[in-house]
Amino acid sequence: MKVIFMLFAAIGSKIKTELIRAWSLTFYFAIFFIAISYFRFAVLQHAEVPYTDFYLGVIKAAVCAKFLLISQAIYPLKVHDGKPLIGHILSRSVLYVLIVIILVAIEEYIVAKIHGTLPEHAITGLEAGTLNLFFSLTILYWLMVIPYVMYSAIDQYIGEQKLTTILFKTHK
Repeated sequence: MKVIFMLFAAIGSKIKTELIRAWSLTFYFAIFFIAISYFRFAVLQHAEVPYTDFYLGVIKAAVCAKFLLISQAIYPLKVHDGKPLIGHILSRSVLYVLIVIILVAIEEYIVAKIHGTLPEHAITGLEAGTLNLFFSLTILYWLMVIPYVMYSAIDQYIGEQKLTTILFKTHK
């Protein structure tokens, strides 16, 4: 019975850790997506075009956080192989953004099919002919992922939770 209790405690601890990671990453991404939405608002306001999709930033953040965590589970970051950290950070951040974009595109394609809209518009989130906006947002997503991957790589390199302790605990 004691073994079963310990097993459930370990599973509960892992679930709690993963939920905290998912929430933290969603919050982190939401800041960026809301900033992008605010930038769109400012540009469109100047052109006198109404824009009110700020809430979509939080939804998009949750979706991207979910897909980034899936990407990390599939291709975990391994920094102890004698290679410089910057190589791991840049290669994994590009890989994670590509996986996130592919998974978001698949999800949007399915949603478009269910709602009967054009999949091409749903996948890019744009009307036809505005691929430059799609690619610029992809670059912004990559710039958003780099600090997260850097944090993960440094935390892994110096030891689990040491970076979090250094950054978020008070020191005497």
